[in-house]
Amino acid sequence: MTTAMDHKLPQRWLFVPGDDAARLQAALTSGADAIVVDLEEFTPAAGRKLAISRFADFARRARALKVWPAVRLNLLEHGGRDELAELISTTLGDPTGTPAAIFLPAVEQRAQLAALDDALAEQEALHGLTRGSLKSVATLESQAGLLAAEELLAAGDDTPRLLGALIGTGDLAADLGLMPDQPAATITETLKPWRQRLARACKTHRRLAIDGPWRWKHGLGTDQHWANQQGLQARCVIYPEQLEALYDLMPARGADPMPIPQT
Repeated sequence: MTTAMDHKLPQRWLFVPGDDAARLQAALTSGADAIVVDLEEFTPAAGRKLAISRFADFARRARALKVWPAVRLNLLEHGGRDELAELISTTLGDPTGTPAAIFLPAVEQRAQLAALDDALAEQEALHGLTRGSLKSVATLESQAGLLAAEELLAAGDDTPRLLGALIGTGDLAADLGLMPDQPAATITETLKPWRQRLARACKTHRRLAIDGPWRWKHGLGTDQHWANQQGLQARCVIYPEQLEALYDLMPARGADPMPIPQT
């Protein structure tokens, strides 16, 4: 079975709100390898319809710049299934308007990923897309999710579209009882074993390991050096100004990135 790590995948994944046209435009020239329109956390509920209606055009512009257009849904049972259907229907049969990767939040059970895979297969069939062209990424953001990482990320016929996993360090910190106003060192040291757990599971099952964002003004260089040593090959970014630094801090993975999935 071909897995994510048989290819070179984006390293710098910038998360943005989908209802802010100015930030979407800025993201396209930010230097990000992939741009994730986050319907779950960054886009307010009142703006999600607008974000979805704009996504196909945004995806086409991103692909023209060799940037991966991606999206994070809400949980399937909390509106994510409808969001996915609307996203794909707005492409009007043009595969360049589809997401290159689709993130699912709060994954703790393999059945969640299997349900997403089924939903992606359904959309492919409905809209004449190539089978397997829609790809998924799991967001692991709780102790339960990270403890189940080996099971969640293992290859299987129920999740053939899974590229890798993102560790949601903000929600994980809250799940661990950490407070936002605690010293950065306390938070980061507590999270390190969980980040290592994700890196090991992704390495074992040849998935892309996407590290969580660095939320502080200082210390990114030291932390990224540590992340590189653990085998965390990619990083979620929420502050565009960090992208330039990450080009120097992250090891090069070759000049020819994996082509953006087409349908």
